[in-house]
Amino acid sequence: MPWSLSDFLDPCRWRLYRYVRTKAQPSLSTWLTRHPNVANAIQWQHLPASTSNAYAAPTQSHKIAWPNWAPARQTDLINAYRDACVWFECGAYPKSIDPNGLTDRPVNVNPNVNLDTVTAIQSVTPAYMWKLYIAHVGFTLAAQRKGRLPWSILTYSDEALRYLLDSTTMAWNIFGTYYGMGTYSAYVPAKREANLPKTAFAPPMWTYPWLKQAGLIGATRLDTIGNVLQWMRQNMVHFYGTDTFANFNAIWQYRGYPPLSKIVNGTVDANNPGMGVRHWTAGCHGSVGFLGAVLRAVNIPVQPVWVCGHELAYFVTEHLYLDHGDDPYNQNVKNSGSPVLSLLIDEGTYELWFTTDLTANITGAAGPGCANVGRRAAEFV
Repeated sequence: MPWSLSDFLDPCRWRLYRYVRTKAQPSLSTWLTRHPNVANAIQWQHLPASTSNAYAAPTQSHKIAWPNWAPARQTDLINAYRDACVWFECGAYPKSIDPNGLTDRPVNVNPNVNLDTVTAIQSVTPAYMWKLYIAHVGFTLAAQRKGRLPWSILTYSDEALRYLLDSTTMAWNIFGTYYGMGTYSAYVPAKREANLPKTAFAPPMWTYPWLKQAGLIGATRLDTIGNVLQWMRQNMVHFYGTDTFANFNAIWQYRGYPPLSKIVNGTVDANNPGMGVRHWTAGCHGSVGFLGAVLRAVNIPVQPVWVCGHELAYFVTEHLYLDHGDDPYNQNVKNSGSPVLSLLIDEGTYELWFTTDLTANITGAAGPGCANVGRRAAEFV
């Protein structure tokens, strides 16, 4: 890397020079070798699970772990990690979303994207998905090694690491042609581990500064979860209408999943302009996607859980559940002065209300557990 006098006069570039030259820390490759559970959790789905069924869940045979990546792939991640480290060194300044680079509004290559009445689905090219994936993994590793969070991923279970480091928790390789995001309601998988969040994500260098500037990063993971839920409680509004491409475009000006920046900054629903600027969310599915996307930027994993056509959030490291993605902005909750963390239920309550099988979705539209979706919000005082 060439250096000039102007580099040394720029404080950020000087930090970059010191970072590149320092031998104080082991390289990322060396560090991952010392932490094989983390290295082996970094999994990229390079093969489609099926050449004919877009809803076939990928298995380990369709993925490849970091130790077995080709050198060029490993270099891409090292560079993403280094970029994140330098960004932290330079003050973790807010970065504008680049519509031509990593964005929360990527080109949606889903074949139905121009069909107004079709359910909105998000798909991206393999090249874009790779950039999105390594940006998030590089950011996760940089935040860990730079000590930018009060908690550490080194204490995480394999399941928790998977939701930060495995590409199949973000999108699936479909026929080797594109990567599909989100779980389609008509084809909910039997197992929770196969669920995908309904979000197009955003660059972590946009998400993290928003969380920090809004005062949402707490002293613990649970505090941070509570702060984000409180932001949702105070700001979010459930969208009107159907989840079609046309309606989503009217609300968020994008033919795909609601962009994070549009939710955070607010939009005017073209179908309901009299309501003014609102922080619209795409119901329980969009809200669980929002939780997963923003908390990923601070190394807090979230698993989407489907119950009777609705979506719940499981906070993996805390072993706690939000029993409906709509709970934070339920009117009972908005009108209450009780702590928002009181919305969360433990695993024992989840088993009592829904199912003792903690690996399964409840795919039917009827059953004894269905009435308990949103129960905590309904009972909130």
